[in-house]
Amino acid sequence: MSMPRLIRGVLLACGLVLAAACSAHNDSETSAAPAAAATPAPAVTTAFTEGKQYVKLALPAGQAAPTGAVEVVEVFSYGCPHCAEFAPYMDKLRAELPKNTQVRYMPAVFNASWMPFAQAFYAARQLGVLQQTHDKVFQAMLEHYPLNSLTDLANFYARQGVDKAKFMAAATNAETMQQMAADQKTEMAWGIDATPMLVVGRRASDAKDAPFVALMRSADIDSYAQLQQVGLWMAQDAAKP
Repeated sequence: MSMPRLIRGVLLACGLVLAAACSAHNDSETSAAPAAAATPAPAVTTAFTEGKQYVKLALPAGQAAPTGAVEVVEVFSYGCPHCAEFAPYMDKLRAELPKNTQVRYMPAVFNASWMPFAQAFYAARQLGVLQQTHDKVFQAMLEHYPLNSLTDLANFYARQGVDKAKFMAAATNAETMQQMAADQKTEMAWGIDATPMLVVGRRASDAKDAPFVALMRSADIDSYAQLQQVGLWMAQDAAKP
C-alpha cells in the first residue's frame, strides 16, 4: 500500500526525515541490553528549569485553562531504540503518577521507515491487544528481532495470538491512516522533534470526550531516570488547582 498523500505531506512539512530519528536522551544508558538490566542511574534532581528540562506550551487561541483529568502522553516509536530502553522507566512512572492521572501513547513518524511501527500501534489498539503487546514489541526490538516491515510486524503479532488477517486489515484501514495523519499534525504543534518525549496536560473539562489540552512537554533530558522524574513532576504540577 502506498503512503497516503496526506501523510506524505505531513512528513515533508515536518522536515522530520532525519538521519537519526530518535534523540540520544540517555547517552550513558544506550547499550543494546534491556534497560532493566542496566546499572541504576544516579539520583536525579527535581529542580527542573523551564526552557531546559521542560517547556510550557501555549494554549490554543480562545482556550480557557483546562479543568479536566490530568493526562500524560508519551510520544514514541517502536523503531526508536531509546524508546525501547525507556519502556521500563515509563512503567515505573505510570505507577508513581497521581491518582486518576491518565496515560496514553502517541506514535511518531519521523521518516517512512517508522510508518509500519505506527500502523502496528494503531492496529493493536483497535484490536484491543495494545496493553499485552506494547512492551513485547520494545523487547523484540532490543533483541534485534527482524521487524523491518508491516509483514514482519504482522507475523510477530500473530505469534502473540493476534489474527494476522485482522491485524493487516486494521493496520491499513482508513481509521489508522486518518489517525496517523492527525497525530503527526498534533506533534508538530507540540514541537516534538525527538523521542521519547512526554507531554502533560488536562482534558478541557470533565465532560465526556472533552479535548486534551497540552500544557508542557519534556525537553533536554540527561537520562531515562531524569525523564521519568520530569514526567512525574509535570503531572504533579498540572494537577494543582
